Amino acid sequence: MSDSNEDDQQLQVEPHARPLLTVEEQIVHMKAKGIAFELCTEEEAAVHLRTKCQFFHIYAYRKLFDKHVGGDRDGQYVGLDFGHLRALSRMDSELRDVLLPMTLDVEHFAKVRLLAAAEDYGEDGYAIMRAYWDSLPDDQRNFVKRELDRREGDPYASDVVRKYRNDMPLWVFSEVVSFGAFQRLMRFCGMRWGDTEILRLHYLQKWVQSVRNFSAHGACALNDLSQPPVGKWRAPDELTRVLASFGISKRLRSKHLRSPRMAQICTLIHLYAQVAPKGKTRSKREAALAALFLNLDGLCGILPEQNPAVASLEFIRRLTVGEGLLH
Repeated sequence: MSDSNEDDQQLQVEPHARPLLTVEEQIVHMKAKGIAFELCTEEEAAVHLRTKCQFFHIYAYRKLFDKHVGGDRDGQYVGLDFGHLRALSRMDSELRDVLLPMTLDVEHFAKVRLLAAAEDYGEDGYAIMRAYWDSLPDDQRNFVKRELDRREGDPYASDVVRKYRNDMPLWVFSEVVSFGAFQRLMRFCGMRWGDTEILRLHYLQKWVQSVRNFSAHGACALNDLSQPPVGKWRAPDELTRVLASFGISKRLRSKHLRSPRMAQICTLIHLYAQVAPKGKTRSKREAALAALFLNLDGLCGILPEQNPAVASLEFIRRLTVGEGLLH
């Protein structure tokens, strides 16, 4: 009997400190934190939370607002309305919709560059891949093999993976593996050829990969674009030099590039200008950027002028329009 009681005690689970809140409870919680519902009514907010954006996601943007210190409203947010949170969430979504295609373009044109370089160096596409496989430590080789195993079941790549699995050439491998695996191949080729340009592209693309991931997964970006990281960190030296050459002051560079997220986005813009040739694709991305900022002008109008997200977006605008990095 005592053993049974001990088992029951072990099975008991402590209640979570932050239980799931109903939509009505979420609104009550926000009101207690000083969030107003003037730009957006409570009824409109409830519909938004039920159908368009979950609470955990939209509430993340509260970090962009200060809190009262002392007094009756100690700990409550200053001048924050649910309409601000909704606008910031929409801004973030539209920003991701523009950035993701740019990251995919960078990956595509990097593959084109790598294959062109292989031709210039007189490489045999099969021999260089055999050398690459031989260079991999066992754990990395097994990791890539498992990735190819999964691709054999992919309806879009299975035929070509099965056809070349035992002796895969450079151009096939580049198309069927993940962005990370392609990055490792690019580094190997740059080292093999002593090609500093390929190695430079490899290094900068590592920053672009993070933008690709957060954009594809719908993660929040604007809620932390102005925050410095924990620990030592700095933006790529090349990016800092390029921004300086465009007349961006040291003060502004220090202010915006202290955030890893901002540095990653700026690196994407810079790298895109380097690898994307002028033509239909590049023109489409430039038009999308212009439309983004045209749409955001109205949304930014309801936010406090000194909001960090507005300042970050204005900095990105400066890099992409007029005489910015894409021109």
